[in-house]
Amino acid sequence: MSLLQRLSDMATFAKVVESRSFTQAAVALDMSKGAVSKAISRLEQHLNVRLLQRSTRQLSLTAEGEAFFEYCQQVVAQADQAEHHLSELRDEPSGLIRITVPVTFGTLRIAPLLPELLKQYPKLSVELDLNDKVVDLIAEKMDLGMRFGRLANSSLIARSLPGLPITMVASPGYLEAFGTPQSPADLCQHQCLSSGSSIADRTWFFRYMDQSIEVLTSGRVLCNSNRALKHAALADMGLLFVTRYQVEKELQNGSLVEVMQDYMPEPLPLHLVYPNRHHMKAGLKVVIQFFQQQFALSY
Repeated sequence: MSLLQRLSDMATFAKVVESRSFTQAAVALDMSKGAVSKAISRLEQHLNVRLLQRSTRQLSLTAEGEAFFEYCQQVVAQADQAEHHLSELRDEPSGLIRITVPVTFGTLRIAPLLPELLKQYPKLSVELDLNDKVVDLIAEKMDLGMRFGRLANSSLIARSLPGLPITMVASPGYLEAFGTPQSPADLCQHQCLSSGSSIADRTWFFRYMDQSIEVLTSGRVLCNSNRALKHAALADMGLLFVTRYQVEKELQNGSLVEVMQDYMPEPLPLHLVYPNRHHMKAGLKVVIQFFQQQFALSY
């Protein structure tokens, strides 16, 4: 018996077991009941074992048939997956892709990329959820998310992007009035714009000559929004320690200036995350590839 014939008969056997009926299997496979019966007989003759116990009222598996059925299921499943994958490669990306990202990052870095993405893929549409909470992608039916820092253990698939550089900035007016800090030790003499009053919020981490440096800062303005703290920095109220993308525009126009760049820590890790799916839709694949390409060009 040829390999193709064996594979065909294995698929027929699997359908008979799943249907628990030669007649129902024949209908599902668009075959005659006689052809189904011949396929099972061919397999049993080739394997030299009895796979099924037949009676007028019921159909049951032998011990050998039960073991063989598991292999037949795997063969059929793999064939279906291969066909599905080829279909996805053939189909043009389309449909809705739901993406969740933190508010500031989504506003400044993701939203400006969407026109080019949708231009490249005219049948694609995007729903952008701006949310600073860690969204449960599966519960909220999100296709894709972006996460900062170290990833917690989860069932999500992660794709790393270039890390986000960190910088310290101040306005020219502030530096003129209070001087420019040269090292982390100088920060005790400066107003530092922090995200909160706790020790964790006010502790800033630096790196110099492969050594980590921690500094407990202080300042008169505290806020849990970097966008608000940026306004304070622009108003000559202190030093801002932030991911660089948040102050890119101000650095370009000179309203903020970078300081202490020799002491900046490693870039903040950035990942694309998405649920583990055996059959990823074509639209999600191209969105992931698009963001990987765009962020690779950014740095």
